[in-house]
Formats: sequence, structure tokens, C-alpha cells
Amino acid sequence: MNHTPSAENEQWIVTCENTGDGTGDLVLPLPDDLLSAIGLSIGDVLNIEKQPDGTITLTPVRAIL
Repeated sequence: MNHTPSAENEQWIVTCENTGDGTGDLVLPLPDDLLSAIGLSIGDVLNIEKQPDGTITLTPVRAIL
């Protein structure tokens, strides 16, 4: 993991890991400091967007009540 803070937001660079089970599935390990910084916990829903440069942006989906 490569944690690079900036003045307005923070970025974490993580590498997908192969599950090793032959399915071709990948795991995206989210570090505890990232989860804490954006207020996520197990079971939360994330929006995934692929950017033109090939990176992936994860954004928490917040329920509107």
C-alpha cells in the first residue's frame, strides 16, 4: 500500500491480489487506516468507477433517509 495524503483529500494506492483459487477473481485489500478515514466498516456498499488512466475510484454509497 502506498498512502499519499494531499491538502484536500487523501489517496491510497493498493494492488489487487489474485485469490489463487483459479477463478480469475481479484481481492482489493482495503487498509484499516483507509476504512477509518472514510468511515467504512464491513458490509458497507461502495461505488466503483474505472478512470481513464486505468485506476479505480471507490466511493462510499450513503443511504438517503
